[in-house]
Amino acid sequence: MSTSRTKGIIALGLLATLMALAAAANGRLFGHKRVRFPYLTGTLSAAEYQALAAHPGWRAAQLQVAPGIRLNGLVRRPQAADAPWVLFYQGNDATMLKVGQAFLERLAAEQDWGLAVFAYRGYDSSSGVPRLPDLTRDASEILNQLCSIEQVDRRRLHVVGFSIGGHLAVRAFGAAQAAPTRPASLTLLASVDDIVMVRQSFYAKLDPGDVFETRPYLDAVPAPVLVVQGTADESLMGPEQGRAIAKKLGERATYLELPGVGHIALLSNATALGKVREFIASHATRISP
Repeated sequence: MSTSRTKGIIALGLLATLMALAAAANGRLFGHKRVRFPYLTGTLSAAEYQALAAHPGWRAAQLQVAPGIRLNGLVRRPQAADAPWVLFYQGNDATMLKVGQAFLERLAAEQDWGLAVFAYRGYDSSSGVPRLPDLTRDASEILNQLCSIEQVDRRRLHVVGFSIGGHLAVRAFGAAQAAPTRPASLTLLASVDDIVMVRQSFYAKLDPGDVFETRPYLDAVPAPVLVVQGTADESLMGPEQGRAIAKKLGERATYLELPGVGHIALLSNATALGKVREFIASHATRISP
């Protein structure tokens, strides 16, 4: 075997070892094992996208968040110019826009609210590849551009995040506090607090992945915040992540724990939907554009 080939094999072995060590380090914190999830990216055909946009009152909306990066989204404008808006940061879902739109329709019910959801990088045929630093920058861009394009006063905007979208909602909501006007409220549904997300590949087990830690960013989040968590959250292995977020927020948050409710089930749970609807309505301010 040639010397160069031997060196190449050694280098690859060292790289694999370093990746495995990094993955192991990201998989543990303070003695407990972090849960690892693959990014469930996928494609959305043009026909499927248009079918979603054809729902009554909805339209397709696309945002350019970085050079060469365009995010697909769905927006439903309200009838009243001063109506509240709800921006939803969806969870890790291969059908992100479909599930997000359905949740928003259930949440709004008969309310005249503006509604918006956008697929993250790599999801539902949005451009790019999901990486946490990019996702967090995009989260703020989504909020800023939605308010600019739709001429929404931030005081009429209510931010809702689910699962990994809870982390991104926290980041966007916290960053928005630096603006002269700030969003009205933040709701976190089964939000992740401490997990690892990994891009799907042959090397996924060796990939250190992206660590979604939410609590370090909660200091920048003011009241009012609603945290809703189900006790049967199978994805996050129970309610502890939601409890940890609520504890860190302290008096800034209202915490609702629903016995026997699972992760995805939270998006269609009548009690959860009613509480979020009530929370948004109680903090809605009618401000003319």
